[in-house]
Amino acid sequence: MLPTDQLAQAARRRAVIDTPLGKVEFAVTLGSTALPAAPDTVWRLPNGSHLHRWDHDAATVDLLLGSIDVPAWDGGAPVPMWAAIWQVRAHAAVSGLIVSADLGDLPAGAFAGPDSGECLAAVSAENDHFMVSVGGPDYELLALQAADGRLMPADWADVMPPSGSADYGVRYTDPAGLSYHLPGLARAEVARLCIATAWCPRDDDRPAAWFAVDIPLDTAYLSLVADPG
Repeated sequence: MLPTDQLAQAARRRAVIDTPLGKVEFAVTLGSTALPAAPDTVWRLPNGSHLHRWDHDAATVDLLLGSIDVPAWDGGAPVPMWAAIWQVRAHAAVSGLIVSADLGDLPAGAFAGPDSGECLAAVSAENDHFMVSVGGPDYELLALQAADGRLMPADWADVMPPSGSADYGVRYTDPAGLSYHLPGLARAEVARLCIATAWCPRDDDRPAAWFAVDIPLDTAYLSLVADPG
């Protein structure tokens, strides 16, 4: 994903995002193998972002995770947002790929559910005080990215037609989770996916967190690797 020879190693730890309404936790499955919650190696970027890496016989899985202050869609205060950029680089054939993000441990009184938009698969949770959204590309955008062949293998377009697929796409899990079920990878193929998390004070007329998670992967990546100076 990016060179690590100049990065400082950090303590191994699970990739978790703390929000006002619980923790967002991630999971990855390569074929039938679920990766451990803790990565094999973690590096810290100068700007505070972290690169997590899992070394598996079939693939190297990278997660670039960090916070970004996103200007509110209506010009209000910046919205706290964390971007999680996944990269899976296959060393051998991988029969399938699942990447999940789940907002669990919701406090009493909070409610959650799917909260999708155009080209956006998202879930939102809220109570009387806060709103938290977790989102990434929906099936339509995944199919477009496969056809483009830059973020995902071009041959995925053969099994992810714009009209939809029974086998692949985004599935919602209770109470507030997203699970990306993606095709397999051939040797040397690479897949990239961005899942964002944001929160804001509860305001039915200004769902700033929901707008914030609709962020392109390229934009998130440039922010996560930016020089702190």
